[in-house]
Amino acid sequence: MDSNERLFEITFAMMKDQKHKLMLDDFLYLNDNLSDEHPFVEDDELEMANQLMPMKFMFTMTVVCVKGCLHVNVNLMDIEMHENDALLLTPGSILERIEPEPDTKLLIMAFANDIDNSALNFATASVRKYFLRPALFHGDKEDMEELLGVYKLMRLILTHRRNDYTREKIENLLKGLTLLFLGQKSRFEQEQNYQRPTRQEEILLDFIQEVHDGCQEHRDLKYYADRLCLSASYLAHVVSETSGRHASEWIKDAVILEAKAMLHKGSYTVQQVSLALNFPNQSFFGKYFKSAVGVSPRQYQQNG
Repeated sequence: MDSNERLFEITFAMMKDQKHKLMLDDFLYLNDNLSDEHPFVEDDELEMANQLMPMKFMFTMTVVCVKGCLHVNVNLMDIEMHENDALLLTPGSILERIEPEPDTKLLIMAFANDIDNSALNFATASVRKYFLRPALFHGDKEDMEELLGVYKLMRLILTHRRNDYTREKIENLLKGLTLLFLGQKSRFEQEQNYQRPTRQEEILLDFIQEVHDGCQEHRDLKYYADRLCLSASYLAHVVSETSGRHASEWIKDAVILEAKAMLHKGSYTVQQVSLALNFPNQSFFGKYFKSAVGVSPRQYQQNG
């Protein structure tokens, strides 16, 4: 299988600490265009990104609209962000379009996965517990003031790096930022304070992450059960009891999302998508796709 036929994957290792973009120990990335002196991305970077889309992000990222309006297509959903909105992109999210209107002010915070860091583990566990898919928050003026205060303080600390406690300062600010987002969710959905995921919830979340990572090649439950060192029957039971959906549905949804994104782009033939997703032949892929979507891959692409 030619890796060039797959969706382009953005890993955290590709993020760069340069110019206005700041990083800490390969686990935190900050970027913004809050100052007119610093564009969000350079023109050549934006052109390259548009050529590579749709692209799949393999880490957690938060996009905040401080001012103006931003049009985003993520996981084939069109989202319009306005002032005080924050979009949480979970690992495996597929981004097809990001178009800010003139004079829009944005900031992004990206976090690496599987880092031995207490603050980041707290943040990502909170995210994984409540958000299995991209989530849009509608904040208010006070929320944005708090968020900007924390963000600007993190930028200041990373810019100066005056002593050996830079990491500890950032860790505590990250915890505060996580609580800010959880506070927003609690207001809208009446959630209580953060609680650690149960063992069953952790299994579900690990399963979903494995599916995001492996669905381009694997559609059998046993593969994911082996990855999690569980029996297939036990994994199926936990997923069904915890999520209310069969494990096969989670796997099929992930495969179909990948297929839709590639077909929607128009740069891939049905045959190329079939090969990229490791189907034995185009006919088998067509039946699999139609059973889930209701139309053939070719019809979907033509109606795109």
